[in-house]
Amino acid sequence: MRSETWRLRYRLAAIPDAVALASFAAVFLFFALAADNFLTPLSIANILTFASITGIVVVGVAILMISGEFDLSVGSTFAVASYVFAISLIGQISPLLSLLAALVVSCLLGLLNGLIVTRTGIPSFITTLGTMLAYRGIARAIGGSDFAFITGEPPLLFRVLNGPLDSLNRQFFPASTFRVSILWFLAIAILLALVLRRTRYGNWVFATGGNRGAALSLGVPVRRVVVANFVLSGLLAGVASVLQFAHRSSVDPLRGEGMELVAVAACVIGGVRLTGGYGTIFGACLGMLLLQMLEQGLVLMQIPVQIFQAVAGLILIIAVISNTYLSGES
Repeated sequence: MRSETWRLRYRLAAIPDAVALASFAAVFLFFALAADNFLTPLSIANILTFASITGIVVVGVAILMISGEFDLSVGSTFAVASYVFAISLIGQISPLLSLLAALVVSCLLGLLNGLIVTRTGIPSFITTLGTMLAYRGIARAIGGSDFAFITGEPPLLFRVLNGPLDSLNRQFFPASTFRVSILWFLAIAILLALVLRRTRYGNWVFATGGNRGAALSLGVPVRRVVVANFVLSGLLAGVASVLQFAHRSSVDPLRGEGMELVAVAACVIGGVRLTGGYGTIFGACLGMLLLQMLEQGLVLMQIPVQIFQAVAGLILIIAVISNTYLSGES
C-alpha cells in the first residue's frame, strides 16, 4: 500500500499542473452546483474578461519565478504605463505612438529591476519591493495624484486592443461581455508557453531557476536570462495596462495596486515553485482563472467580497503544502 502511495505521488509530481487542475475542478464544480447563474454566458464572460488582464501579468511573473526571481513591482509598472498611455493620448499624440511609449517605459522599468538585481546581488524580493514603492510614486507624479481619462469617441486602436467581440456576443452569447483582451491573453500565454518548453531560451530559464551554479558551468548566460525576464515582466504589465485602459478609458493612482500579490498567488496555486526551476504557463493561468472564478462565484452567492481573500489564502496554503508534498520535500 505504501509503495502504491509513493508511486502515485511521483506520478503526480511529474505533472506540474496536477494541483492546479484538481483545485480548479473542485472550485468549478462547487460553484456550478451552489451558485445560481454561474454557468451563464455572462458569468463566464466576466471571469474570462477580468482574468485576461491580470492573466497577462501572471504569464510574465510565472516565467520570472521559474527563473528563480520575483517582481513585486508589476502593479506599480501597470499604473505607470497606464498614465503614460493616458497622458500621451490627452496630449494629442497618435494612439500608436502613445501605445509604444507606454510599452517602452514598461520595458525600461523592468530593465532597471533586472540590472539592480544582477549588478548588486540584492535579492529580487527586496529590490522589487523598493521599486514597487518608487514606481508607484512615479505614477502619482505623472498623474498629479488624480484621475486621467479621455472623453469623446475612443480611437479605433481601442477596439483592436480590447473592444467587445460583437459577433460572438450577439450571435452565440446574447447579453455577454466577451472582449478582445481574452484573445490577447490566449495568444500571449500560448506563445510564451511554447517558448518556455520548445526553445533553448526556455531551457535556460529552467536551468537558471533550478541550479544557477550548474547553469553557469554549462554556459548558460544567467545574468542575461534574468534581465530579459525582468524586461518581459515589465512589458507584459504594460501590455495589460493599455488593454485595461482601452476598456475603461481612465486610470487612477491606485490602478494595479495588489496585482503583484494576486500574480504570485496565481503562480503558486498553478504549481510554480517559489524556489524556481519548476512550473508551467498553463498552470499559472489556471491559477489566475481559479482566483477569478472564486471571486465571481462568491459575488453570485452574495457572500461578502472580504471572504474572497480568506478563501484565496486558504487555497494558496493548500496548494503550497500539496506541491511541497508532491516534490518530495516533506
